[in-house]
Amino acid sequence: MAVGCIGSHVPKEIHLFDSATVVRSTEYKILGKGKGQDSAFYLLGMFPVTKAPNVELAMSQILEKYPTGKTLINIKIQREDKAYFPLGLVTVVNVTADVVGQPEETETPGTKGTK
Repeated sequence: MAVGCIGSHVPKEIHLFDSATVVRSTEYKILGKGKGQDSAFYLLGMFPVTKAPNVELAMSQILEKYPTGKTLINIKIQREDKAYFPLGLVTVVNVTADVVGQPEETETPGTKGTK
């Protein structure tokens, strides 16, 4: 006889934001789209075993993938609860966003090395 956990997946709360910081210029380049995630485990669905999921940590995971990225735009934050009966509950925070940075400056020929 096999004994295992029964799991379910319940998406909850979706939040949308224009940007993580104030973007004062329209001259930026989208470097790419990224995803970040953080989670927490609650024993029997009530007792926290790990720290609560951190949205800022998930956002920083996205920026780590793009070293020249300055901020995030088009941010989508989704919280999901995954129940594993009878053990507990895992709460997951998923963040997807576009990473933006300054457009690359091209060097004009003939200006390098002049005083």
